[in-house]
Order: sequence, then C-alpha cells, then structure tokens
Amino acid sequence: MGMGSMFKNNSLENSKVMEIAIERFGCYHHAVSGRLLIDGQHVCDTLEEDVHCLPEGEYALQRNSKLALPYYIRLADADTGGNSGVASHVSFSRGNGIHGWRNHCIIVGECLHLGFLIHSEECYDLLIARIRMQFVRHHAVVVRISRSPDFLEVA
Repeated sequence: MGMGSMFKNNSLENSKVMEIAIERFGCYHHAVSGRLLIDGQHVCDTLEEDVHCLPEGEYALQRNSKLALPYYIRLADADTGGNSGVASHVSFSRGNGIHGWRNHCIIVGECLHLGFLIHSEECYDLLIARIRMQFVRHHAVVVRISRSPDFLEVA
C-alpha cells in the first residue's frame, strides 16, 4: 500500500471522530469558566464547579441509557487520582450559574461574565443534537480538556 492511500485511510478514520475541546480561561468564586469548541469551532461556553473539575486530559464521551442526561464523560479510576471530589461520570447540563449546578456536571451556555452563563437551554440543545448525530452515525466523540495559557484567577 502506497503512502497516498495510507494517508487517505487515516484521514478518513480521523474525520469520523468528533473532538470536543474545553479550554478553561478563568476562575471566579468556585466557578471555572471555559470555551467549548467542536472540531476547532467555538460552539458555546462552559462552567464547572472548581472542586469537581475534571483533570486536564482526553476522555471518551459515552451514551447514557439510564439517566436523564443522555451522554457522559467516563473517567477510568486512575483518572480521578483518588480524588473523591471527582466523579467517575461527568455530564453536560443546562444552568445559568453556580446555583444551577447538578453534581459533577459541565454547564453550557454563553458566558456573560466569569461564573455566569446565559442562553443555556439553546446551547445545550445544540450541543446534544450534534453529539447525537455522531452516535447515530456510530462515530466516536473525544473530549479534550485544557487550561488556557492566559488563565485568569479572580478571588
């Protein structure tokens, strides 16, 4: 097999994987704000509770057949590092700020200011629809979490 056909096969396989990147950019009163990008395109913003933040890294998104939240990020036991504040399942959710948190959720919406989101319902519905299409097509979804080099921490 020539290099050209190997490259085509490899790029075809990579195109089936959706990459959801969460880049954390700031922290304010126990709320960690971030940007959510799908395949490099900004889709919405995120809000996480600082004590339940996932460690930076790469995770697989899986389908959830039993709970109200349809998809979750599954962590291996080693990924939690023995930290009891980090759950083995983390889901995307709706909510406008720290008072709307469900335990171990990443809230999506548009960042109005650090620690507060608006238009959460619309952003959540858009995100879930895009994820659902990937799963309907039997394609994988990868979640990459990182911290922005210009991370802002406000007391």
